[in-house]
Amino acid sequence: MDMHLKNLARGDSWMTPDERRHVKKFVAAIARLFSGYGVEETPLLTLRVGDVAIHHLLVRRLEKGLAPVVDNQGERVAELSGALADQIGKGRERLRKAVRELEDACARLGRPIDVGLADRMLPLVRKTQDLLHDVELPAQEDTEE
Repeated sequence: MDMHLKNLARGDSWMTPDERRHVKKFVAAIARLFSGYGVEETPLLTLRVGDVAIHHLLVRRLEKGLAPVVDNQGERVAELSGALADQIGKGRERLRKAVRELEDACARLGRPIDVGLADRMLPLVRKTQDLLHDVELPAQEDTEE
């Protein structure tokens, strides 16, 4: 496998189209972050970025189980089973560890990212939160002023 961010951005066959789009945006944001800090793309960093992306997608999939559904009486209900709560917690912990490992890999390469990568990723996660809730955004028109 060719270990480059551009290949990682393509996604995998098991991903939904929304997940592929999410990974593409995520990898592009990480590439810009690396470029801004002068971090050289290496196979190790690509592997770490892939770990973060996969763990984030898995947590998103689990959290979709929290989305309210309509029951037989037409009421929106959301049930959180103990097993689902446990899996979400474990997935988030693995995601946190994957982010830490990516930060550590950058530091080992001599290019520490002075602001935690998790802090840098938060705006991206918030932007893509609509994908979690399947919200359709209105089309934006390009206007020149």
